[in-house]
Amino acid sequence: MHEYIQPLNRYYKDHHAVVVNVTGYDPVGQRVIYRRPGYEWECVAPLIVFRSRFKRIDK
Repeated sequence: MHEYIQPLNRYYKDHHAVVVNVTGYDPVGQRVIYRRPGYEWECVAPLIVFRSRFKRIDK
């Protein structure tokens, strides 16, 4: 099975007003890959969860 991650560079804000940088999207697994400030590793969330917890912002 091959995994394709669509590269992105978008910013979103969570309900705590923390801005995260979305770096990729996996269309097959419907997962969002993002970075939180101060975190060493990337975070991953299912698309349905990400949409309910984050709002897109212009930066």
